Amino acid sequence: MELSDTNAFKNYAKKQEVEEAAKRDMLAAYGKFLEDCHYPVAKDGTVMDASYFVAHIGYHMVRMGWRPPGMDPAEPVIKKQKVVGPGVIEDAVKWVPMDAPDDPLEHLDTMTFAEISALPEDLKVEAARRLNKGRFDHDLADPEPSWQVTPNISITDEEPSGEDFLK
Repeated sequence: MELSDTNAFKNYAKKQEVEEAAKRDMLAAYGKFLEDCHYPVAKDGTVMDASYFVAHIGYHMVRMGWRPPGMDPAEPVIKKQKVVGPGVIEDAVKWVPMDAPDDPLEHLDTMTFAEISALPEDLKVEAARRLNKGRFDHDLADPEPSWQVTPNISITDEEPSGEDFLK
């Protein structure tokens, strides 16, 4: 029996074809997004040079499933996850893979001490708060803020590849 005749090989080949098609679709959508955001115009007529950040927004939107008119919408590959902990703004989120839990502490009631102690510092504090019904009577060190933005401008002419969209 040839390897190419096995069901496992056929399933793998099909999965690869689907992934390659998704990469091509994402690259096409990304290119269209960049094209459509070339000097966008606001409703008051203001023209904006978006070249400094449109690549970042386009990358994010394509991974969220955005597709231009005429293309079928796609399933997102990332989703929002609320950021919890002291000193974090109320609506802070981070973007995680679709299979990540909506709440990183959703199974806190069944977690062992070892699992809780392996959590990042900000989640340990949040776990202590939840387990103590909102009281902050714990002896953990105050965590460093986990959600902060450091301005960073880097200009690159490097085009993304299909692999970049699936990270």
